[in-house]
Amino acid sequence: MAKRFEFRLATVLRIRRQREDAAKRVVAERLGEVAAVQSEIAALQEQIRSETGAFRQTHATGQLDVGQLKRHRRWLLQLDQSELLARNRLGELNRLLAVDRAALTEARKQVRVLEKLEERQRERYLKELNRAEMRENDEIGGVLHLRQRALATE
Repeated sequence: MAKRFEFRLATVLRIRRQREDAAKRVVAERLGEVAAVQSEIAALQEQIRSETGAFRQTHATGQLDVGQLKRHRRWLLQLDQSELLARNRLGELNRLLAVDRAALTEARKQVRVLEKLEERQRERYLKELNRAEMRENDEIGGVLHLRQRALATE
């Protein structure tokens, strides 16, 4: 019985797969952060719309309170600044996400290279195994033929 196929770089392949999995986790976490910031931005935009609408309704009566107007304006500026900061964070996260995705792509490529190598070596091993089996069968056939010939001449 021939020994079974053994890929000599199996340990390296396992390590590269672990790196790929780690890169996948990093990308997933980064996507979660991006989604959280996007929802934060959406919430801030909704709050700004709501505050603006509420301010218009309160002052639709025609009476203006300067103190309240200043407070409301400061609050809207605070919300705008928070949205701007969130957008900046989103831009930075998207930049980091692009870097993380590139790392994942490279890790995937490294795994794929070893998988292809293993596949080729396995095919080569199986071909050699088939050749050896064919040689054995040919030898057995030759021996049987010689026996039949010897029996026929007796």
